[in-house]
This record gives sequence, C-alpha cells and structure tokens, in this order.
Amino acid sequence: MRHPTNTRIIFADSEKEAREKYLAMGIETKDPHPVLECFKVDELEDFDMSADFNFVGEISVSPEVMETIRQDPTRAYVLYYMEETGAK
Repeated sequence: MRHPTNTRIIFADSEKEAREKYLAMGIETKDPHPVLECFKVDELEDFDMSADFNFVGEISVSPEVMETIRQDPTRAYVLYYMEETGAK
C-alpha cells in the first residue's frame, strides 16, 4: 500500500519547474520507486484559501502549511512522494 511522505510546498511558474525543484532537494525515500505527486493549489476545485485546513490529493495541509501557501498562492505547488510500505 502506498502512503504519502516528504511533503513540501514549492513556489514555481510551472509544474515542470516545481517537480525539478523538488527532485533537486535530493530527498531520500525508503521505496526505490516512489511516485511523485504534484498539485497546483489554485487549480484545485475544492481548495479554500481562507480555510485553516485543506485536502490536497492524499494529504491534508495544516494551518502552518496554509500560511506558507498564502505567501504566493498563484505559484504554490504541493508535492509529495507516494511510497510503498509494508511487505511486498
């Protein structure tokens, strides 16, 4: 079963740039083949910029994360790895 890990907020002008910035961080994973999820918050239908919490893909973002997103919401991307856990 896959679970989200290593969530980061990246400010970028495109999804490609956001993914490149995330990958450049060199985040280590336990799963040798994690899936990188990427969401542009201002394109999410149910995302409420004024709310304390929001759901983004498989995760919920906290008030602290929302504060970061509000710094530049039109360039904010939420990225995380989906990693395989448990027995294979």
